[in-house]
Amino acid sequence: ELEDLLFSHPFPLVITDKEGRLLRANQKFELLLNRSEKYLKGKKLSELLSSPEVDAQVRRSYEQEIDILGFRLKNYFLHFSPFFSSWVKEGVLVILEPVPENPFGFDFHLFLKGLSHELRNPLSGIKGAAKLFRELKLYDEELVEVIVSEVERLERLLDQITKSYDFTRPTFKCENIHRLIKRAFNLFMPELSRKGIKSKFLFDPSLPELPLDSDKITQALVNLIKNAVEALEGSQNKELSVETGYAIRPADFIYIKIRDSGRGMGSEELERLFTPFFSTKEKGLGIGTFIVREIVKGHGGEVKVESEPGKGTTVTVLLPMKRRDGKNPCSRR
Repeated sequence: ELEDLLFSHPFPLVITDKEGRLLRANQKFELLLNRSEKYLKGKKLSELLSSPEVDAQVRRSYEQEIDILGFRLKNYFLHFSPFFSSWVKEGVLVILEPVPENPFGFDFHLFLKGLSHELRNPLSGIKGAAKLFRELKLYDEELVEVIVSEVERLERLLDQITKSYDFTRPTFKCENIHRLIKRAFNLFMPELSRKGIKSKFLFDPSLPELPLDSDKITQALVNLIKNAVEALEGSQNKELSVETGYAIRPADFIYIKIRDSGRGMGSEELERLFTPFFSTKEKGLGIGTFIVREIVKGHGGEVKVESEPGKGTTVTVLLPMKRRDGKNPCSRR
C-alpha cells in the first residue's frame, strides 16, 4: 500500500525520520532532484532542498503531531504530516506541491470577467451609501467612511492591475480579522435593514492579528456576504451569521464561518461552485466564488462549503496564523 501511495501521488513526496533524514522518496521526487532513491536515502531533506528551515518544520510536525501546510520554498509549497505505521510514529511525510500559476495571466477573458465582477462590488457599496445619504438628508460619518474606503480600495485595485494581471495576489500586513469582517458588512447594512435580514456576530476575542492583505480579504468577504444575501431572497427566516475561532485541524489556522438560512444548494451546484463562469443567477458572471478561492489560496488557506437545499449554506474560510514560510510577523513575542 505504501508503494502504491508513493507511486501514484501526483506531487514529489518523501518520508523522513524525526531528524529529517530521508527514508523513502517517490519517482517524482527522484526526477525533481535527478537522483535515485538509493542515493538520496539517509541524507537530510534540508540539505537536499538547500533550506535549513525545513529541519524545524519536520521536527515540529513530528514532536507535536500536527500538520503544517503551505511552507513556501521557491516554486513549491511543502506540507508536513506525522507518518504512522501500525499506530507507531515513524517519521514525517513531506509533500512538495508546485505553486499554482496565476490563472488570470493565461486567460484574458477570465481576467476581464473577474475585473468587471470586482469593480461592481465596491461601486455597489458606494451607490448604496450615497442613496442612503440622499434619504437621510443629513451628515453621517459612517456612511462617509464607507464611500471613502471603497473609493480607496478601487484605486489600489486599479493600481495593482497596472503592475500585474493577477488582482488576487496578496501583500501581507498584520490585520485584525474582525475589523475586516465589520468593514465588509458595513457595505451591506442598508440592504440588510431594507430586506429584514437579521445579522449575528460570534467573534472569538482572543484571536491574534494575522498576516493578511486587508483589501483582498475584504474583497473575498464581500463576495461571500453578497452570495449569502442573495441566497436569502424569498426566504421566510432571513438570518445571516458570522463566527470566528481557532481551527482544530489544521493547526495554526483560524476559521471564519458565514452561515445563511437561504435556499441552499444541491450536490451538483456544490461540485461546480468554484468553476469559473458557472452561475445559478440569471445575471451572474459565475466568477465570485472562484476569486474567493484564489484569494484564500494565495494566503495559504482553504475554503469549504456545506449546503443542503432549503436548509441554507455555511462557508468556512480557513486562514493561517503564520505566513507560508512558517514565520509569524504578527507575534508579539
